[in-house]
Amino acid sequence: MNSPGVQEALSAIRDCALMMFENVSYVQRELPNVEIDDSLRSQTGEVCDAMVGTKHDIISELFEIDELLKSDAELAVISSRLTRSIRWLWEDLSRLDLLVMALRADSQKNENHTLALILVEESAANILNAFNRAKAAIDAVVSDTNDKRNA
Repeated sequence: MNSPGVQEALSAIRDCALMMFENVSYVQRELPNVEIDDSLRSQTGEVCDAMVGTKHDIISELFEIDELLKSDAELAVISSRLTRSIRWLWEDLSRLDLLVMALRADSQKNENHTLALILVEESAANILNAFNRAKAAIDAVVSDTNDKRNA
């Protein structure tokens, strides 16, 4: 079982995980250079650390899915694993969104904290764009799986 749609989904998830890692690494490098409230600095660090962990989990999951593909696993099994991967990414994006909202509120109180907002917000946008591509690819696989079940 190795359809082009599954390969596209795997590639999109991998791209999203790598985009997340690149952007989070950038935020971690640049965070010491911007003015930010200490509690938000700590929260930003926690979100970044969690996203690095998720990236590792996603890459491991993709290797496992590759093994399932080699063993001719059913499309429904592959589909559920892809869905789980996108859910993990979404959980981190939700935390990142809460962080951006907190940084936005803080920057309205203290103009000197605007660079911290821009740093995190631009990275979040990059990750969200990659996530949307991965989500669309997975949705296509899930739809195909459901079509085959109902046929």
